[in-house]
Amino acid sequence: MKNYVLFFILVGFLKSGIGYSQDVNVKIGIKDSLQSKILNENRPIIVSLPKDYETSNETYPVLFLLDGSVNNLIDARLIIHNLRLEIIIVAITNTDRDRDMMPISRPSYEVENPKAENFISFLETELVPYIDKKYRTNGQKTIRGRSLSGLFVMYAFLSKPELFDNYIGNCAGWFADMNTYFNKLADKSFQNKDNLKGKKIFVANSLADPLDPNKEIHQSMVDLFKRMKYELDNRIKFEYKTYENAGHVPYSSFYDGMKFIFEKE
Repeated sequence: MKNYVLFFILVGFLKSGIGYSQDVNVKIGIKDSLQSKILNENRPIIVSLPKDYETSNETYPVLFLLDGSVNNLIDARLIIHNLRLEIIIVAITNTDRDRDMMPISRPSYEVENPKAENFISFLETELVPYIDKKYRTNGQKTIRGRSLSGLFVMYAFLSKPELFDNYIGNCAGWFADMNTYFNKLADKSFQNKDNLKGKKIFVANSLADPLDPNKEIHQSMVDLFKRMKYELDNRIKFEYKTYENAGHVPYSSFYDGMKFIFEKE
C-alpha cells in the first residue's frame, strides 16, 4: 500500500454570520525509502509526481530536492505550479545534515565527520538509478540546495559535474578558509571542459545575509563565476544573482533559479 504525505489546510467560511471550518487534505507526495549500502542506513525520501502522471505515458525531468522537508517540498510544488512545469520531485530527507553536506571541516564551519563524498556516491549509484527504474524519467536531472545543502550543490558541480544537468544553489558558497579546497576542485574540473558542456547553474545570495556578515560566501561566488566566464566561455549557461536585503535564503531565489533553468531558449 502506498504511503502518501498529506498536507492539511484549515479553510474558514463565513455564511449568514456563522463561522464554519473545513479540513482539506491535499496529497503532496508518496513516502518511500531505500536501503543505502554506502551510507549504511535506510534513507527516507518523498516523491511528488506530476498531476497527470498516472493517466499519461509521458516521461518527466526530475528535481532532486536537498533538505527535503515537507515545507520545502510544498515550496517546490508551488513554484512548479506557478511556472507550469511538469516535473517529478524527489525530496531527500536529512538524517545527518553536516555529515552529508560537508566535504571538509574548517574553523568557519566545523564538522566532526564530513562525508559529502559518500553522499554524492549515494546519489550517483543508488538514488538516481532507483528513481530512473521506478518512475518514468526522461534523463534530465536538476539538484537544488539551500544554505549548507547549497554548499553541497557547489561541491557536486565542481567534483562531479556530469551527474546532474542543472544545479541550483540558494545561499550557496563557502567561507574564505575553504577557498584552497574548492579552488583545487575547480582546477581539476575545468581541465575537462567536456564534462561541463550544456550544463546550467544558478546561484543566489543575499547581500544582507546574517550568516555571511563579511560577505566571504558572496565573494567566493563572485570569484568562481568570474573564473567560469573566463575559462568555460559558452560551454555552460550560468547566472549569479544577489538580493540586497533579503536575509538568509531569499524566498524568491528558488523560483528565480527554476525559471532560469527551465526557461525556453
